[in-house]
Amino acid sequence: MMKRLGMSLLLALAIAFTASSAAVVADAPSAQSLQSFDGSAGWLNSPPLSPSSLSGKVVLVDFWEYTCINCLRTLPYLRAWNERYQADGLVIIGVHSPEFSFSGEKANVAAATSRLGITWPVVLDPNHTIWERFAVPGWPTEDLYDQQGRLVDTQTGEGNYPQTEAKIQSLLLAANPGLKLPAVMPLLPQDSYDKPGATCYLGTPETYVGPWHGQAVANAGMGNDPSIDTAYEDPGSHIDGDIYLQGYWHASPDEEAMVSGGGNGYLAIKYKAIQVVSVIKPEKGSPVRVNVLEDGQPIPKADAGPDIQFDSSGGSYVVVDAPRAYELLDNVHFGEHELRLMPQGYGAGFYSFAFESCEVGADK
Repeated sequence: MMKRLGMSLLLALAIAFTASSAAVVADAPSAQSLQSFDGSAGWLNSPPLSPSSLSGKVVLVDFWEYTCINCLRTLPYLRAWNERYQADGLVIIGVHSPEFSFSGEKANVAAATSRLGITWPVVLDPNHTIWERFAVPGWPTEDLYDQQGRLVDTQTGEGNYPQTEAKIQSLLLAANPGLKLPAVMPLLPQDSYDKPGATCYLGTPETYVGPWHGQAVANAGMGNDPSIDTAYEDPGSHIDGDIYLQGYWHASPDEEAMVSGGGNGYLAIKYKAIQVVSVIKPEKGSPVRVNVLEDGQPIPKADAGPDIQFDSSGGSYVVVDAPRAYELLDNVHFGEHELRLMPQGYGAGFYSFAFESCEVGADK
């Protein structure tokens, strides 16, 4: 089982889920120069790398987690920078430090790396050994080092992409003034929070479903044993951000998730947000269809996230076929809604819900 994160790291995780944060250089002395990657559980896309083998290169170390939606949002920029500047001396290294037990497994990280089109080196850090050596405050974090291995910039959380790319360019030009570099790429439409005129609403905070961070199931009841299938009764009246279960559910062995049992159960959560992302795993390995309702109705196609599908009768659903983050809702406007997820079989494990609530301009 992976090491559980303490309160200080949980607070750091909350920082990572804010709209954006200013780039700052980390205070910890150990983070001021490029550290070793010793203690890893292996590498993907590369043989092992070291500070000495990276001498003379501009190095961007990206601490990420493949179920973290904020980490996933950085990937288009990382892909672009890798394509633009690899030949000129930039090396991107992804350090995968997992949040959940399953997301520390090499096979799952390898599958995610392939699915996400990550071609740069990825070092596996299942025990957070490298994370702690670099004094990382939260996901995602990008540490930028110059050709001498000195820390130039740290970005924690999403945002400041043009500023980071400009610093990469300045380091490359310092070593080779004759380089012809492209214009810094503009912000992508998805990154509305980082544009002039952005509005960020007070939305629902991230919610962990399993009992490992404390009881999030509002209707668990006294003496409820989450280790066995237990019948839950939905009280009908819901509080924002709390989890409500109906039917048979049990906790995963590591208590990180609540897993659907037999019958016609569901998970319900009231939320305030624009986007909703849930980390879900097919606990038995077989795909599980999960029907999805918003406010008691199939999701409008205009509000559906990219992982939502529609059947011939107009029903909205997601097929949980891999342990990962599923983008369920991308509402046109911010608002308060109730989400109901109805597994159509045994073994859909729900780990967390994350919410994003920023857009350009007022909600109209």
